[in-house]
Amino acid sequence: MVKILVMVCICLLILLVLFIVKYISLKRNIRNFVQDLEKLKDDNYRQPIKIDDFDKDLARLAVGINEHTEIQQNIRNEYEQSKNRFGMIISGISHDFRTPLTASLGYLQMMEKSGELSSANMEYLNIVKQKNRYLKELSDEFFEMTKLQQDEEECELEEVNLSNVLAEMLLEQHTWIEKRRIDTAFDIAEGILIQTNPHYLARIINNIFSNVQKYSEECLEVTLKRDEEQIVLRVSNMFADGVTIDVNRVFEPFYRMDSRTENGSGLGLYVVKLLADKLGWKVQAETKNGTFSVVVYMPLFILKEP
Repeated sequence: MVKILVMVCICLLILLVLFIVKYISLKRNIRNFVQDLEKLKDDNYRQPIKIDDFDKDLARLAVGINEHTEIQQNIRNEYEQSKNRFGMIISGISHDFRTPLTASLGYLQMMEKSGELSSANMEYLNIVKQKNRYLKELSDEFFEMTKLQQDEEECELEEVNLSNVLAEMLLEQHTWIEKRRIDTAFDIAEGILIQTNPHYLARIINNIFSNVQKYSEECLEVTLKRDEEQIVLRVSNMFADGVTIDVNRVFEPFYRMDSRTENGSGLGLYVVKLLADKLGWKVQAETKNGTFSVVVYMPLFILKEP
């Protein structure tokens, strides 16, 4: 009887040991699975998931995950190839579209300078020139927008004195501001440094000022300030009576604040939002008492100690 009990205990002990070994192996494989799954988040990782024992269920799971990973990789490759082809097509269309459009504007200017047109024909010519300029602006905005949407690489950043850049770009607006007798109020704090892409920054500011030029009435206010949390750029202008602005839609593509005018492509502020998102900035629109404002919030730039 004692021998039987001993044998039973030994068998149970062996089963317990086997169970513990199996459990430890299962836990190890699960940890390996989790680690390999984390690595699969990297598009450049190509190693299949492996297992350390011959458990059928684990092997089936590993095979299923590897097959799924291969399918996803093929989809990514096809997407990259399609994106590259699309980029080449857009570049080709951009060149083929802009070249004759630019040439036609040149010929129209030559006709205008010839002085051989009647007053009626000169009026028609001005209308055609206006339409061509609108097409050129629309095409430029569209092709740049498409390029930005296709570009998924991180933009290169550098230290920029925003105060100086903003002041210089405001001087470039002097001609149309003076011509239209726009009242101005500028409050630009000095020495504000940011970490940004200079091309993106210039495009954002230019598009905001271009929007002001199209729709501004009477006054323009620009403020640049820095507090303990962020840097804030605010550009405000009066808009005409009767114009309705939906601040929830101004950053949508092809939204125009005043549908009665032919000015603008409706892509300017959309590009502003697109670039701000790429830089990690926040941009929003506000209206108050007949004034429209675009506000850009930028993170503080902390100088690194040498």
